[in-house]
Amino acid sequence: MNNTYFQQAKFTGSYPACKDLPADEGSEIAFCGRSNCGKSSVLNALTNNKKLAKTSKTPGRTQAINVFEIGSGENFKIIDLPGYGYAKVSKEMRSLWGKEIDIYLSTRQCLKALCIIMDIRHPFKEDDINLIDWCESQNLPMILLLNKADKLSKNKIAQALSGAKKNLEELSVKHHIIAVSAINKTGIDKLLEKINELN
Repeated sequence: MNNTYFQQAKFTGSYPACKDLPADEGSEIAFCGRSNCGKSSVLNALTNNKKLAKTSKTPGRTQAINVFEIGSGENFKIIDLPGYGYAKVSKEMRSLWGKEIDIYLSTRQCLKALCIIMDIRHPFKEDDINLIDWCESQNLPMILLLNKADKLSKNKIAQALSGAKKNLEELSVKHHIIAVSAINKTGIDKLLEKINELN
């Protein structure tokens, strides 16, 4: 699967509950991260479509599980999970999202990997670490994206990558750490490459 397939991505639907998701078949990679990590912008950079995933200056715009079909006949989907963290929504709504994310992660058979997106300036918050630990316990491959790399110098990016690798050196599960920028597309080619390897 090459980049042209990702450019054919299309929005399939938005599903508040896992029970409503499309059939559990083919393969999926789920994107998740804190509400302010720039997840929608990364998805748009990956598919070269600025309008694919809704972006907003207000964190927490993704309020359901969004599904994007990649290519035609490939039976490969990208799943955009609600952001966790400080989204300006009620505790009840946050709790509901958490439950649906848990159900999705625990039951979805076609899930091949988790793509965890973090702000390169503030990585490894408690929620991120919980997800990483969960992937380790389930032996689910991970792609860890340090997003907003355009905010740092090359030297600081190198330091952040080095720190992340050190942080995760005891992981036994397959994982990749990539510095990306949705703004200038740094690291997006590498992300494509790793998704192709995992799919």
